Amino acid sequence: MAETPNQPGSQSPGPSEPKAEQTMRVASPGEAATGKPDDTNRARSGINETKDPIQEMLDRLSRAVPTLVEYNPDLARRAETILRQGAEPGRTEQQPFRHEVAYLIQDIERSPIGQLRLTPETRTEVIRLASSAPGLENERMLALMRSTGNIDDRGLVRDIRRAGAQIGRGVHQDTPNVRSQIESLENRIRLTARPADAAPEAQPNDPRIRTAPAPAQPGQPSADSASQTRIAPQRQPSRGALDTILTGMRGPSQGTAAPWDPPLTPMADRITAFQQRMMEGRDEIALRAAEKSGRAAMAALDGFRNGEGATIMNRIRDAARSEPGGMAAVLSEMREGGRFADLRQQFNNALANEKGVAQAYDKAAGALARYGQDRTAVEQVISRRPDAANLTARFEQMDAQIGEAAGSTPSRRDGKSMIEDLAKQAAELIQRAVDAVKFVFSRQPSAEAGARAAPAPSMSV
Repeated sequence: MAETPNQPGSQSPGPSEPKAEQTMRVASPGEAATGKPDDTNRARSGINETKDPIQEMLDRLSRAVPTLVEYNPDLARRAETILRQGAEPGRTEQQPFRHEVAYLIQDIERSPIGQLRLTPETRTEVIRLASSAPGLENERMLALMRSTGNIDDRGLVRDIRRAGAQIGRGVHQDTPNVRSQIESLENRIRLTARPADAAPEAQPNDPRIRTAPAPAQPGQPSADSASQTRIAPQRQPSRGALDTILTGMRGPSQGTAAPWDPPLTPMADRITAFQQRMMEGRDEIALRAAEKSGRAAMAALDGFRNGEGATIMNRIRDAARSEPGGMAAVLSEMREGGRFADLRQQFNNALANEKGVAQAYDKAAGALARYGQDRTAVEQVISRRPDAANLTARFEQMDAQIGEAAGSTPSRRDGKSMIEDLAKQAAELIQRAVDAVKFVFSRQPSAEAGARAAPAPSMSV
């Protein structure tokens, strides 16, 4: 015989407990097996079952599905797809899948459903994964990925994630096409009005959506009571762009907001901070590009001087050993009518008749020119960096190595060295580093130091 609500054993909901609340409770694995509450799993909150944070994320998604089905079918479908994929062997170890799980959690937590209950370690992993993409190293694109948590335009968030994944798959992540793609997304962010200051609006008629109850304080009723049920905030509909911008420019003390909302940051400060992050990202890219092109230039110069062009270069070096003015004097006389015109002719013949020599020389010349461009570009970057002294020393060391090699290699022009083929500013930077090294060695009395200083006419002994 069925129990009535007035019988002692009845478990029917009381008048103060919302009936919909009961339908949203998801049984834990232990409870499903025994039919009784799993106190052990409840105490552990299902967290210590595995060390991999992705398993905890999937567990929380599984618990959220019933609510998502009723409240946000689109998120529910995404969650069900993720859970199916997560059950496949080895799938949770794949980086693209791990990022997709974090993206979904970020989207769920920006909905009225609110935050899922995650341990601090897993929360940190969600933030890390949601702010990047597999293989992504481009700093400007990473900055855009980190901004997705503050963008209300879900289509823009989707496009940023897709661009991050696409760029992360590429070997070269700073091509003109990549920069154009990033700039387009940056412009869309600037043009997107974010109603960040819209006051959340409660939904008293929908008891299904609730966040985790706050701990009970002494003298206060338990958080489990119906009177303590906290309704998740609902964003107000987007207002006009001008209204949003003007509101964002006001200080945090103006206007009204819910107690759980973070303090507002004036729009001007947000833009300044965003631009600062963009500049820092571009500076890091420029510095890495200059170092990379410097290493490439040094390798290409060595490849020509000691590889394909070794025969003619050895003849030029032999001449420099017996020449009082050293290598610089030999190169200046490698011209029509000069004392080393025969070496000039041999050098020209090698470039014209030996394909390997010409290719190696052109590769070295191209790599040197690229370094000259990158080196000039980072000079201003270095000047505004807090570690300018260390960066200057590092690049001057590279300049000296490249300058020594380029300064003792003939140009295609008569009587010139390869260093003289560079643009004026780059040539001056590199020559300055070479002269500094020669000056240090010229002050040492050893014969070896004198020999190393010999390439410059003014340094001859």
